[in-house]
Amino acid sequence: SGLTTAKSLSMKGISCTIYDRNPKLGGVWADGYHGFGVQIPKDLYEFPDFPLPEKVPHYTPGPEFQKYMEDYCDHFCIRDCLQLDTRIIALQRSGDGWVLEVDNKSGANSVQADLVVVATGLYSGTPQMPEVEGRDQFQGEVLHNSQVKDIEILRGRRVAVVGYGKSAGDIAGAAIGVADKVHLVFRSTHWPVPRKLLGLLPFKWGMLTRLVAAMIPPYVRPTPIVRFLHTAGYPLPWIFWRVVELLLRTQQKLGTRIAKGKNLIPKHPIEFDAYSEVTMVPRPGFIESIRAGEISAHRSGLRRFTENELILEDGDTLPVDCVVFGTGWKTGFEFLPADLRAAMGEESDGIYLYRHILHPGAPNLAFVGRASSFMSVTTFALQARWLSEVVAGNVSLPKEDDMRASIDALRRWKQSWMPEGPARSATLLLHMAHYHDELLVDMGFDPLRKTGFFSPLKELLVPYQASDFRDVV
Repeated sequence: SGLTTAKSLSMKGISCTIYDRNPKLGGVWADGYHGFGVQIPKDLYEFPDFPLPEKVPHYTPGPEFQKYMEDYCDHFCIRDCLQLDTRIIALQRSGDGWVLEVDNKSGANSVQADLVVVATGLYSGTPQMPEVEGRDQFQGEVLHNSQVKDIEILRGRRVAVVGYGKSAGDIAGAAIGVADKVHLVFRSTHWPVPRKLLGLLPFKWGMLTRLVAAMIPPYVRPTPIVRFLHTAGYPLPWIFWRVVELLLRTQQKLGTRIAKGKNLIPKHPIEFDAYSEVTMVPRPGFIESIRAGEISAHRSGLRRFTENELILEDGDTLPVDCVVFGTGWKTGFEFLPADLRAAMGEESDGIYLYRHILHPGAPNLAFVGRASSFMSVTTFALQARWLSEVVAGNVSLPKEDDMRASIDALRRWKQSWMPEGPARSATLLLHMAHYHDELLVDMGFDPLRKTGFFSPLKELLVPYQASDFRDVV
């Protein structure tokens, strides 16, 4: 999000600097855990105006995606904008602009800016590590998944991986054949999105079309057709999602019996569970490893540690000498002043913004990257282009009262049905098509991107991909 913002602003002739606390560009792709990589196909996860090379695997490994970002930076001549290994300590208002307190190897200094763009994503650099009773007594090692740079550190150990998201599944799967025993402990499960539906159809065809977008809980500003589907026509979307659940239960064998006779079937309907903050796109073989006993799965919370054991809430006792928390990262903008966060109405589920980018309580401050979608690179590129058009005066913003009314409507809509979580304010996921449409219309582009004789049918049934937005960004 930082790179595409710098590129979009630079193309408008606006001088900008990118500050990054890491010594290498790439954000999460610059320093991942063992075997990390992109969990969706590369045609969905690439810059629209800079395609990934053909030789890159369909699911891009993390190191290759970091190299691709380096190439993007050079291709668009924005490397001179970079100041790496530099941390933002504080941000303060100065007239209509800002003063940034920055710290690097040369020491701390102040920098003046007319516009600040926060492009740090949804989460901070602080691992989410649950407090568990007795941890100080445990004689083994407790790690966050980000610390597992080399799977060899788990060799010969009895390992419990905690969590049911992508990172937890990746670590548990990689530990097979290295660790002496692999447990996977999770309080709840989520509907898995297989790479291919029924083993044949890439998941984007069954999940990321406008037709499917019409079946999910209506967007904050639904069309008349969608409104009808979810009132008088409601049996149709209800039946659609029950069929999807049946297919997933069958294909992914979610009835698999695990410890204490439990299974992997989620509690919540898929059309709501899809909006939780844990998106399960398991790597091939994950469920099979559980069925084969290579991963011992436990659907339970954690009660306490002993010296050499992990006691679960369901009464199971796991003899372990290493626990890996695949539980994600904390949210937060610690460098933003408390009064600024209050002015933007920060809540337990985050900061709600106009178009997920601006807030009238914080003039000349923008956010790019606070929009969680299945095509996040494309989403960020569209946000960056939209912001550059606002700065250039080509997109007019509504009056402050109207912006606040739009933000309030977004907040009420999300809080009325989406699962609670610290990043709910930024969650879009299957609603990404509606959000992209808004940004495109604001900029004067046609939101219907499909072309050719069958374009109306393609709009309904063919999933969008990054290349559909190449002419925009």
